[in-house]
Amino acid sequence: MPELTFSKWSSGGNTTIFLHDADAPPESQAAFARAVLDPDILGAEQAGAVSLSGRSLRMAGGEFCVNASRAFGALIALTSRAGGELWRGEIHVSGWVGPVQLTVRGAVPRWQVAARLTLAPETGPKTLPCLPAGARLVRLPGISHLLLPLEGAQSPQDLTGSARALLAQADLLGEAAAGVIWWRPEGAGYAMTPVVHVRDAATLVAENACGSGALALALELSARHGPGEWRLTQPSGSLLEVRVGTPGADGRIDVHIDGPVTLIARGRVWLDAADAEN
Repeated sequence: MPELTFSKWSSGGNTTIFLHDADAPPESQAAFARAVLDPDILGAEQAGAVSLSGRSLRMAGGEFCVNASRAFGALIALTSRAGGELWRGEIHVSGWVGPVQLTVRGAVPRWQVAARLTLAPETGPKTLPCLPAGARLVRLPGISHLLLPLEGAQSPQDLTGSARALLAQADLLGEAAAGVIWWRPEGAGYAMTPVVHVRDAATLVAENACGSGALALALELSARHGPGEWRLTQPSGSLLEVRVGTPGADGRIDVHIDGPVTLIARGRVWLDAADAEN
């Protein structure tokens, strides 16, 4: 019966479970993650395994996740210093090439955490002829997102069913992770509704917030209107602020994603053999 230390976080509503120092191969980590995501055990939108000593995070499907990266920064800050101080540092995250730079402000149980990422020159929205008019695809390391403007319409009632059909149409269900982001103008910013599929975790979730989806949307908005800072309201009502810089001489682009992170619970979880294998 595996006994695991865990912490549970909310990054603007995107609930994430970390399994701490889970010394197991990736397939076992994915099985543990599937087990703890069950609402009858811990329940969350996503899960990953973290090494505090190595400052590394591996998501259940080996995907990249901005919100989990930000939550990991809060966990490191919590365990490495007294509360109320500024913490800056780097982490390594599955799916992403190179370090993710984090700035953490606040104290237990609430922080504000910003992630800084550098994107390759070819990163940006693309049009796919197989998709509805106006749909765009953004491929990030470790995850891809389809972006569909609503233009005043409502997002579909069957979010996960519609998302699965669109991902299948774009041949994205076989990727480590892929999402669909419905978006529309709202007030001084934009509102987005994300659904994310993680292949190895066998999940398709209408998430309450999505950091990589917010980044993808900010890249689409910057392609339309020029680089800038975008205020993106998540389904939870929380706000993610994404700043997209101008390309450097080498074509690379620096982006910053900033938003709240809250600690929900810490403890130990016991999984029986059936839980860990399903």
